[in-house]
Amino acid sequence: MTHASTAGLNLAQQEAVNYLHGPCLVLAGAGSGKTRVITHKIGRLIQAGMPAKRIFAITFTNKAATEMRERARGLIGKAAKDAAICTFHALGVRLLREDGTALGLKPNFSILDSDDITSILKDAGGSVDAATARSWQWTISLWKNQGLNAAMAAAQASNDSERIVAKVMAHYEERLAAYQSVDFDDLISLPLKLLETHEHVRQKWQGLAGHILVDEYQDTNATQYALLKLLVGGNPPDQARFTAVGDDDQSIYGWRGATLDNLKKLPVDFPALKVIKLEQ
Repeated sequence: MTHASTAGLNLAQQEAVNYLHGPCLVLAGAGSGKTRVITHKIGRLIQAGMPAKRIFAITFTNKAATEMRERARGLIGKAAKDAAICTFHALGVRLLREDGTALGLKPNFSILDSDDITSILKDAGGSVDAATARSWQWTISLWKNQGLNAAMAAAQASNDSERIVAKVMAHYEERLAAYQSVDFDDLISLPLKLLETHEHVRQKWQGLAGHILVDEYQDTNATQYALLKLLVGGNPPDQARFTAVGDDDQSIYGWRGATLDNLKKLPVDFPALKVIKLEQ
């Protein structure tokens, strides 16, 4: 079995790779080698004795996850195959398949596509047209990514239009539960609810997550950040084992509720956060 080394990395990259036992934020723009840092750090963690299956490397697209897996295997070899290199949503699927029964969700639940959702919303809203249903879908998705359920959305609705959508959302959530189905946003919001409300499940996953690496951290939304905090919450904040790699000049998922505020929250929530700046 081969191990990754820091050979070929610059000093800042080496510092990021070798910082293993506390919260770390790596600020890295395009072309600064951030993916190299993540893959080398996976290798460094394995070299330091952490089982690969306890390393979670989280990306935002399946393409990025595939690329990272290939790079990790090329760098580290077979030792990398058990590392959980996946998207936030794939991790959410795993949590729900294994422990979603605590929320009344069967392991064989289905994941709805956009057309399924539009159809359900059309019915829930009294057979409205597809354009209206898609508009509602966008609003409901935004609310879910902000951590709101139907009751919370109704409570903070500021006009009749929002109150209507909140009412439709309540019917929509009831139908999803009846159909044993989830939508894309539920793959984050439901695991978050699961960990918040079931201590034994939370402790299980905190024990499994030895170190979490998050790529493109600036693209996280409120629910993804809350999920990350719960997963690393098995240790005191100064010992939280995660590495967030982000670009403070760029966020491409603002339409999905992503916010650069999550970068600003890290040093507040984790005062011992080590910040490392990668240069091109």
